[in-house]
Amino acid sequence: MPFPTRLSLQPGGETVVPTIKKVGIFDMDGLYKVMQRWFYDNKYYFEETLYKHKPGTAAGKEEEIGWTGWRKVNDYVKFHIKVFFHIYDIKNIEVIKEGKKVKLTKCRVWIEFNGDVELDYTKRFGQSKFGKFLFDVYNKFVLQEEKVLSNWWDELYYRVYKLHTITKEYLDMESKGNAYYDIW
Repeated sequence: MPFPTRLSLQPGGETVVPTIKKVGIFDMDGLYKVMQRWFYDNKYYFEETLYKHKPGTAAGKEEEIGWTGWRKVNDYVKFHIKVFFHIYDIKNIEVIKEGKKVKLTKCRVWIEFNGDVELDYTKRFGQSKFGKFLFDVYNKFVLQEEKVLSNWWDELYYRVYKLHTITKEYLDMESKGNAYYDIW
């Protein structure tokens, strides 16, 4: 069986992808800024790949937003982190907080985090049969498959969980923190 060029956080549905579900009133713009700042601080190239705005119903508007961030780990490995927002029943409201008017958002939000480890992103081995054979040999015997999975895949896994934790902390959720916060 050939070695895959992308190792996903959810290969065959084995790993649970971290998600956040929240209903309430919070600063949506502030949440975006905190999450985007994490991408920039960790040297990820960031882009918004999806933005859908639906007028919605009497309950409020609906939006879908997709983000992608990638980062070169070395000349052979690249990390990809994907964040998907689905926001329902959006209503902008004004609240007086500490004597000042503040614009907040009342909504239901569902945020999904995912990621991939891309191997040979420069396509050094090419697309020929011989190149694919060399790619398999390099990954299975030179790098050793277990090392690839235990090092790069684990690092991406914990980086995604750090972004997940930062998001939970900003939303002031009960289960703040992360047992693996100091890894990578």
